[in-house]
Amino acid sequence: MDQARYQEIAIDIAHAVMMGEYHEGVKIHGRSTLAGRYNVSPETIRRAIAILQNVGVVRVNQGVGITITSKDMAERFIKSLDQKGEIKVFLEDLKGLMDVRRENDVKIESHLNKLQGYADRIMSRWMDVGEIQIGKTSPAIGKTLKELQVRERTGTTIVAVVRDGFEQFSPEAAFVLRSDDVLLAAGSPKGQEKLQQLIT
Repeated sequence: MDQARYQEIAIDIAHAVMMGEYHEGVKIHGRSTLAGRYNVSPETIRRAIAILQNVGVVRVNQGVGITITSKDMAERFIKSLDQKGEIKVFLEDLKGLMDVRRENDVKIESHLNKLQGYADRIMSRWMDVGEIQIGKTSPAIGKTLKELQVRERTGTTIVAVVRDGFEQFSPEAAFVLRSDDVLLAAGSPKGQEKLQQLIT
């Protein structure tokens, strides 16, 4: 499947954890070192780490760094990607059947659409991380994440808030938003669009 560079890096790190290159409780390289290792920007590394934080593979603490938390979650994450690949192959096979048997294809097309939606939801939940900045006139300024009911209203998860160049990963529900905060949101493109509308 086509993937963004930050997604590939998240998969590579998770695979390294699964294979024992990184052990639970061990701190891995900082974002700057990882950016040099993968020859990408710190922003790309930040998104990759946000994915791993969201699925429970790593923990990020300000001033401490990036710590491996769960080999089991890394294995589960990698297995989920294998399942997505199987779904992709299955979808392609079904499309081939549709070309050959178009006249008898109503049921197959219905099945395909449902399966496509299911696959999109899985991939969006695990892999899509967007950045949304809070404007100076946003109604979200001064409100907590709990008050905004982000997850309930948009289906997205705020995995981190970037403020003054520093990331606050897994912000608590009582976290108060400020102007110019950048939200790292994991969720579908539609959910991120709803979040954009919520804070603008």
